[in-house]
Formats: sequence, structure tokens, C-alpha cells
Amino acid sequence: MTACSQFKHGITSTTWHNINAKYNALIDARYLYELANDRLDSIIVDDYSTILPIIPKVDSNLAKPVFPELKEVIRLTSLIAERHSNSKHLEEAYMLLGSSRILKEELLSAIEVFKYINSTSDNAFDKQRALILLMRAYMETRDFNAAEDVRKQITATTLFKKNKELFFETSAAYYQRLGEPAVAVVFLDEALKEMPKSAHKARGLYIAGQLYQSLGKRSEARERWLKVRKAKPSYDLEFNTGIALLLLSNDLGANTVASFNKMLDDRKNVDLKDKIYYNMGAAQAEQRDYKAAIENYKKSASFATNQTQKGIAYREIAEIYLDELKDYEKSKVYYDSTLAALNPRSDEFDAIAKKSEALRDFVKYKRILAKEDSLQKLALLNPLELEEMVDRQLEREAAELQKIEVETKKLSEAARQKNVNQNNSAKDLWLFYDQLALTRSRAEFIREWGTRPLEDNWRRKNKEIGSISLQVVKETALTTEEEEAKKNEEALAMQEMKKAELKKKKEALLAEIPNTPGKLKQSNLRRENALYQIGKIYRLQFNEPENAKKVFNELLTNYPKSEYEQEVLYFMAIMAGADEQNQYREELIMKYPMSNFARQIKKGNAGVVDAGMQSEAEKVYENLYAQYKAGEVTNTLAQTEQALQTYTGTAVEDKLAMLRIMLLAKTSQVDVYRIALMDFIQSYPKSNLGERVSGMLKALKN
Repeated sequence: MTACSQFKHGITSTTWHNINAKYNALIDARYLYELANDRLDSIIVDDYSTILPIIPKVDSNLAKPVFPELKEVIRLTSLIAERHSNSKHLEEAYMLLGSSRILKEELLSAIEVFKYINSTSDNAFDKQRALILLMRAYMETRDFNAAEDVRKQITATTLFKKNKELFFETSAAYYQRLGEPAVAVVFLDEALKEMPKSAHKARGLYIAGQLYQSLGKRSEARERWLKVRKAKPSYDLEFNTGIALLLLSNDLGANTVASFNKMLDDRKNVDLKDKIYYNMGAAQAEQRDYKAAIENYKKSASFATNQTQKGIAYREIAEIYLDELKDYEKSKVYYDSTLAALNPRSDEFDAIAKKSEALRDFVKYKRILAKEDSLQKLALLNPLELEEMVDRQLEREAAELQKIEVETKKLSEAARQKNVNQNNSAKDLWLFYDQLALTRSRAEFIREWGTRPLEDNWRRKNKEIGSISLQVVKETALTTEEEEAKKNEEALAMQEMKKAELKKKKEALLAEIPNTPGKLKQSNLRRENALYQIGKIYRLQFNEPENAKKVFNELLTNYPKSEYEQEVLYFMAIMAGADEQNQYREELIMKYPMSNFARQIKKGNAGVVDAGMQSEAEKVYENLYAQYKAGEVTNTLAQTEQALQTYTGTAVEDKLAMLRIMLLAKTSQVDVYRIALMDFIQSYPKSNLGERVSGMLKALKN
């Protein structure tokens, strides 16, 4: 028994522990880890509309179904470390332990495991493999600098043959995540040379084809995709490879549509209709047949067997409406639907969320602008014309509402009829779908109980609610004349109610019309802000400079003293470019020489601030502040303004701007002082001096 201690390295001890480590733990751990990987591969839904990831990013939420297997792998491999520390299988056990930690997204623990193997193992092969897995763990934490350091450390050694596939594949994934497809595909090709025929190799070949296609190398892409079918692909992968080859070889004409229709008729593709319609939409979008493309994308979403496919179909529709048709309201709706369907941890989720938010704001300000324009036009009409215009507007709204109600009723009736048809198969209709039975039951109830209101305790004759006594009297069924009179009375009451509602709407609409100087001023402020916000969204979010210029020009023309003028001039100066006669640049510098926007234009966005410049700026600020404390105003103000232009981008820039404000407060330049306060709030929104400046501006307004 003592000869079998795990702390001894004799032949008896090592043999005993090697056997127990392998057959009591390691074999099961290997099997469970492979099972977890296979199950995880079946859970992950690939988005074939984008380039597939060479190594999918880990997602602990997605991996939850395989947590039991991974936990068991961790338990078994930990047993080997605890009970069989002198076994030759220890390093492999640690590899499985660390790899399971990666899949569970316990990345810091995984990093520690691989570092431990690299520092303690005497086996060069295991040390190298641990480094490759360490590189993967760093990639998952997005620490690409650390991953690069490890990669360099690996390349400094001679790769073992059995480590080549893992290293090349991990390197390919590393460069793919860095956004360098040309380098990624080179490493992927090397990895494919080491892979045996398998579904994994087929997937790698498909991705290599996608990468070559993105680089414009169609022949290389075709070569890789033709090899997919020989590498034992899954049916889903083989199907998408066929579509990729079809789109690559045809001229996207009638033959392509016919090929897709043939796929739709194939019974094997019943579960793949969503993908067929999606690719039909993609082909038609490439031909600029956007109406047909949208219809096919909608069909793809309706046939979608998973949320990811539904999300990417909605995304394509949203992008067509945004980029091609410029219908921002519909684009916003479809982006919202995309977000509802996509996994929040997907690569594109944040980018789509930003687009959706920008569109939400854009649509909001567009509506405000349209509303204020409409109201201001109404304000110019004479009272009689205004009355007629408002009546016509309300009639249009009522007609639209009625149309919606009719359509809703039709849909409800269709749904009801569908339920009736479904219930007919069960011989007896449900009471509330059988109109004849329902009428008989209602008549029988009235004969027995009279007409009763829909309320609690309807059976009771006397009901006390607070101090109010409600008397319920048994009634008999009404005669035909009485029923007709009651219907007429209800119709008149309904008509009166609609008239009152219409009158209320009319009064509310008339109250909004800016027919007084005060109302007109408020309307113009809302309109001015809407133009500013729309122009910014065009420029910063949609990257449509021509539309931004039109909107900003309208703002500058209609509101020459706008509070947004300096920022708008700054945007216009940037969009004008260096080759044009930049009137906006000159106007900005002339009107607002001390604004942050003017300084940025003059300094070319300030450039790089080095330690020497930072130190110099701090000394200048200290000297100027000392002069201010000594009561020197005029000279200090001139020097501060010069320092602001010289030291743009330094850490003391906001302090220099604040010092200038304090100096201006001691002069009679009230307008310049006000502009300086407003400029500070816009230019330094994150400065800890902002609250003080806001207080000073509020005091000035008061």
C-alpha cells in the first residue's frame, strides 16, 4: 500500500496511478468533454448571411444545457490532480479542466490552469499545447495584446505535428477577430491541411471560401466550396454551400430564381424554406429589386425555425429601408424587430441597437418638424379657412381610424372562423361560437332573470355600495318596439358622444396652433432644435453629409442667432473639406474665436499631447491663476485666451476655459460672458466644473 503513494515515482506507484487516473477518470472526462462540444455545436445557430466565426465566441448562457457534462469533466479531472499527482495523465487532465472552464466562460480560472501547466510541466508538447489554449482564453477575454504575446512565444518554438491544427486554427480565429481576413485565411488554410475529413473540416472550408469571397478572390472561394461536399458536411452546411456556389456562378437572373423555386419544391428542403427565401431576397436586393427582396425576406422570417434566422431577415429589410429606400420609420420598426429576435450577446447586437436608437430619435424629430411646419402654415390662414382645414384633417383621421377598425374586424372574423372550423371537427361547437345557441340562451336568461347589468353579485336584489343602494328589479323581455326605441336612443347617445369627442379634438388642435407671438416663439424653438438634431443624426449616425448640409443650411438661414450656430458652423466647416473655399470655417473663427469648436478647427483636432506639453500647460495655468488672484484682469484675460488656443487637448484645458469665464465676469462684456458659459457646457460635458458653470449661467438668466 505504501508503495502506491502518489508522492512516490517508483514503477509500482506510477503504474498504479496511471491505470487509475486513466480508467477511473480520464476516459470518462474525454468522452463527456467531446459530448459537451458536440451538443454545443448543435445548439449554436450559424448566421450564414455573415462570415461564420472560425471559433465561435464562448457564451455561458448558450452553454447552460451542457453545464452538467462540463461540471462532471471538472470533477473528474480535479480528482486526478488530487489523487494521482504522479500520473503521466496529469497534464491532459489539466488541459481538459482548463478547456471546460473556457466553455463555461470561467476565463480567469482557465488562464490560471494553462499558466500552471506551462510553468510546471516537463513535457514540451504539453507546455506548447497549454500556451495555445492560453492564447484562446486571452482571446475570449478580448485581451488581444496578451494573446499576441503568447502567440509570439509559441512561434519562437518548433511546432509539434499534433499541435499544428490547433495553433493554426486559433491563430486564424485571432486574426479574424482583429478584422484581418487576409491573414486569417492563410492560417485557416494551414489548419485545413492538418484536419481529417469531418464536419469540422467542412465548416472550415466553407469559412475559407467566405473569407476569399470577401477579399474578391472568387476562384479561390469556389475551389474551397467545391471541397466542402467531399469533407462530410452536415446537410445544413452542404445546402448553404450549394446556395453560395449558385450565387457565385450565375448572373443573378431568371435562372437563379428558377433554381431557388426548384429548391422550394424539393421535399428535403421543407425545414430550410426560411434560408431559401432569405437567399432569394439577397439575390433580388443585389439586382436592386427591393420590393421583391423585402417580400422574400418577410417570407424567410415567417418560415424561420429559430429566432436568429428571423432576426437576420428583419435586419436585411431594415437595411433596405434605411440605405436604399430612405424610409426611416419602417426601418426603425424592422430594426426593433431585429433586436427582439437576436441574441443580445451576438457581435452585431450593439451596432444594431445604436442604429435603432438613432432612428428612434430621427423619427421623433422628423415628426416634430413636420408637425410644427403644419401648425405654422395653419396659423397663416384666416379663421374660416382654418376651421375648414381642421375639419378636413379630423375627417381624414376619422376615416383612417374607421379603415383600421374594419381591417381589424376582418382579421378577428377570419381568426374566429378559423377557430370555428377547427372546432367543427369535434362535432359540437363551443357555445360562444354557435350564434343560434347563443341567441336561445340569451332569451332564456332574460325570461328567467330579466335584463341584468354586467357586474358582481348580479343575483342580489339589493346591493349596498357605500351609501348608495342599487335596486335590481326583475324584468321581462322587451317588445320589438321597445327594443327599436332603445337602439335609437343608444345610437343618438353614441352620436352625441362622438360629436363631443370631435369637438374636444378640434379645440385641442386649435389650441396648438401658434397664432400668438409667444406660441410662435415656442414653436420656432422646437423647430430649431429638431433641425439641429436631424442634421447631427444625418452627419454622425447615417453618414449622409449632403442631407446634413441641407438641414444645417436651413437652420442657419431661418435661425441666424441660433444657440446651436457655432456647432453647426463647425460641422459645416468639416464637411466643406480642405479643397473648397471654406466660408464656414472663417465665419466660425470670426464669430466665436474662443469657442472650443474654433480651437479644434484651427488646431486640426489638437493633435497628440505629449508629457512636455502637458507639464508646460500646467505651469502656464498656475501662473495665470496667480495673476487672477492678484487682481490683474485685462492682461490675464488676453494671455488666458492665447493659452486656450495653444494648449487645446491638455488636461487643464477646461480649467483655462473656466479661468477665462471668471475673468470675463469681472468685465462688462455680458454677451461674451454668456457665450463663454454656454460654450463651456457644450465643450466640456464631463468636466467636474460643469455644475458650477451651470449655476453661473442660471444666475445670469435670472
